[in-house]
Amino acid sequence: MIVTSRIMAILLPAVLLAGCSAVDGLRNSLGGQIVGNLFSNNDAPAAPLQRPGFRASDIAANPDAFHLMTINALGLAEPARRIAAAGTNETFESESGFTAAYQDGMLVSTHGLGFDLIATEAAQTRAALRQGGGEAARSLEVMDGLDQLSRMEFRCTVTAGGSEAVSLGAREVTLRKFTENCVGDRLAFENLYWLDGSGAIIASRQYVSPTVAYLRSNRL
Repeated sequence: MIVTSRIMAILLPAVLLAGCSAVDGLRNSLGGQIVGNLFSNNDAPAAPLQRPGFRASDIAANPDAFHLMTINALGLAEPARRIAAAGTNETFESESGFTAAYQDGMLVSTHGLGFDLIATEAAQTRAALRQGGGEAARSLEVMDGLDQLSRMEFRCTVTAGGSEAVSLGAREVTLRKFTENCVGDRLAFENLYWLDGSGAIIASRQYVSPTVAYLRSNRL
């Protein structure tokens, strides 16, 4: 996947509030060049989004259909639109073309990142999040450097971290933060989740693969 210079010119690499929150808020409201400024800073005037389906008017018209996605290892921070939905299953396509599939807020696969997450079994983690914490077993299947499918097993601990104010771009909300620490034979990782009062995952930072590392995503 090629990250175009246009995307990199308009995207702000520091998109987390206090190192963990989402992209800084829209400066006035969703609409017009405000969305064009969503990823800008004062030193680099923003260019408008150009790809069909990702224009400022598209995001302003239906912000619920978009997420903000960040992959620090690849220098990506960009909008992603929902292209498929069935029950709690949702698939998002980013402006640069990769896709990410979620099941009830849990990242279950990616496509177009090269070293993709092919599948994961995270039902126990999701149950622990609903219960306010606990132990979980989970597996990951990822593509390695030889284009071979590698399966890894992990033991995980989900811990509640209290409430935290999180900027979602268009609004700031107070959410419950959870940390998932997973340890396997060859690898360990730490996922972060922010849940609302109903238990829905509003923002998350979830592991993809050893090369891609983490995908950060949040609703608008």
